[in-house]
Amino acid sequence: MIQVTNEQIKNIPLLHVVRHDLQGEKLPTVFFYHGFQSEKELYLHYGYFLAERGFRVILPEAKFHGERQGQISGTEQAAYFWDTVTANIEEFNELYLELVAKGLVDEDRIGVAGVSMGAITTLGILARFEMVKVAVSLMGSAYYEEFARELVAAAEAEGMEFPYDVETRISELEPYDLSKHLERLGDRPLLLWHGKKDDVVPFKYSEKLVDTLTLENRAKNVEFVIDEHAKHKVSIDGINRTTVFFQKNL
Repeated sequence: MIQVTNEQIKNIPLLHVVRHDLQGEKLPTVFFYHGFQSEKELYLHYGYFLAERGFRVILPEAKFHGERQGQISGTEQAAYFWDTVTANIEEFNELYLELVAKGLVDEDRIGVAGVSMGAITTLGILARFEMVKVAVSLMGSAYYEEFARELVAAAEAEGMEFPYDVETRISELEPYDLSKHLERLGDRPLLLWHGKKDDVVPFKYSEKLVDTLTLENRAKNVEFVIDEHAKHKVSIDGINRTTVFFQKNL
């Protein structure tokens, strides 16, 4: 039986998914991050499939989303997109340390994954934290600065005004920008899944990352799965590949 509990750690709401017979044991653990303007409950199927295979799965609620949205509007969520991403990354460390203190996670078997904004979060976590052993990016971008500028240009073209200095905010993304710190990936296994027709997070970012890693001889443990027809939606094959990748590498 799979057990799902709605918990809070350090005031961060999360879903904690684990097989009932393993709930008190020290387990390989996957942190799974949801997409933009979504919420953790909508990604519970990832938690279920992974928990079935013996993983502990933590699905955090992102800042300004779900239980944490409060009175924030959709426009404000967009304006503070990168604040949400960087908050996810810093909060990952808090969650990890708390679960280690409780004796629930195997510190040598930590995985991170996510969809869209959650995939962007995942790649930023790789740039910041070495304790992560395996990662899966489903429709993400490691190119924080480049993608941020693209998003700003599109938003401004629609008349959106930002409540902060855009250049300052973009400069603050540098420590999380894996594309500027590719050496931090090391030899950690990384799965990149992306639909070629993605109209939200462009496919070009995953392709560019793989091409650059290959050119620099850093891609030996990188698996790139291209869905020739998918737009901004993960297929069943992508979900299954995520589970298999963690089974194989974590």
